[in-house]
Amino acid sequence: MTAIVTGSTDNTGYYKNEGTAENIQIELRDDQDATLKNGDSKTVIVDEITRNAQFPLKARAITVNGNASQGTIEALINVIYTWQ
Repeated sequence: MTAIVTGSTDNTGYYKNEGTAENIQIELRDDQDATLKNGDSKTVIVDEITRNAQFPLKARAITVNGNASQGTIEALINVIYTWQ
């Protein structure tokens, strides 16, 4: 199975915070700690018996340039799965 991640980014290349906190970006990582930026893909193996696939992800708020302000953190990241 292949997954492609997409979402709005800011000038740092990380996902854009749509909330009220300023100078905050959202970083998406996979289970190998590789950063997944807009348009990146990851392929995982499908279990032939259960026909299940796992695609663990983690997200965190970061500040690339410093001077983060308090507020809300919101982002929309789409994942498109292709099962082959």
